[in-house]
Amino acid sequence: MTKKSGVKSTHSRGLTDKQQRFIEEYLIDLNATQAAIRAGYSEKTARQIGNRMLTNVDIQEAIALAQNNRSQRTEITQDKVLTDLQEYLAICTGKKPLTITTVIKNAQEGTTQAVDNQCFVFEPTGANKAFELLGKHLGMFKDHIDVNSSDGSLSPTIIQLVAPSVEDE
Repeated sequence: MTKKSGVKSTHSRGLTDKQQRFIEEYLIDLNATQAAIRAGYSEKTARQIGNRMLTNVDIQEAIALAQNNRSQRTEITQDKVLTDLQEYLAICTGKKPLTITTVIKNAQEGTTQAVDNQCFVFEPTGANKAFELLGKHLGMFKDHIDVNSSDGSLSPTIIQLVAPSVEDE
């Protein structure tokens, strides 16, 4: 079976070179449209191609494998990120002290000494960002559009806009 593009596969999953390039580019920012453009697809069709790529099971598996490999290689996991965010939040809100190490060098004696100083800081910008990221992870900040009126029924104006009225028939 030949591929439409005529590009031969050199990858174990049967992916073309362009598809493999898409996967590599997608891992940069998780933006399928931009990944398609950077992989060499047309800007005009990049959105559709990116969407099609993400629905391809082989590509989904390759992306998951690449993400897993990267997590193992860098030792960065979702748990580590969340734990670090919690620690950062505790420091920024003054609940946990920040340790600042100062190295003192004595040139005459040729010695160095490390002195740890603990201080409490309140850094509202960092605290707000940590709260925001943790809240997003928990799904707390989703935009919800309420299409119900106060009595729980759909608003008549929306129904009138969507469905033809009985009087028109």
